Amino acid sequence: MSDEAESTQSVTEPHPKPQSPYLRPIVMTAVAIILLMIVAWGGNMRTHQAKIAEIERSVDALSEAIEPTVLNNDPARLSRALLSIAEAGKYKSVTYSDNSGKILASTDQVRLGKKSDEMAKSPQKAKATNEKGSVVVRRAVILAGDTRLGNIEVVLN
Repeated sequence: MSDEAESTQSVTEPHPKPQSPYLRPIVMTAVAIILLMIVAWGGNMRTHQAKIAEIERSVDALSEAIEPTVLNNDPARLSRALLSIAEAGKYKSVTYSDNSGKILASTDQVRLGKKSDEMAKSPQKAKATNEKGSVVVRRAVILAGDTRLGNIEVVLN
């Protein structure tokens, strides 16, 4: 029995070292800061997505608004309309092309007469993409729900 008593005495658990009283508040503060950063990042992502959705809706409205001007088949008048749209919306450029992607009117005069494969493939609903650091929104200009007149492209600053 004396061997058992000696073995139980030698198997005593060591007491953990006491932690610094300053460690717990520091850890809790770090966790709180990390959580606040995650919440702020998530809020910024939602705000960015909402902004893009709003821009897409505005390009949908612009597409419908320029239908009468497109039907007049007057490139000079269409260019003036695109220029006023760009100035009012503070857009970098606004461009209109026919269904093949040939640019008929634009606030960027360098692009006139050139062909754009991206514009030829514009979707029926506005779609925003990020190209070379700018947000570019393209959409088809559709008359009466099924007749495709051309395409519009809006580049934001």
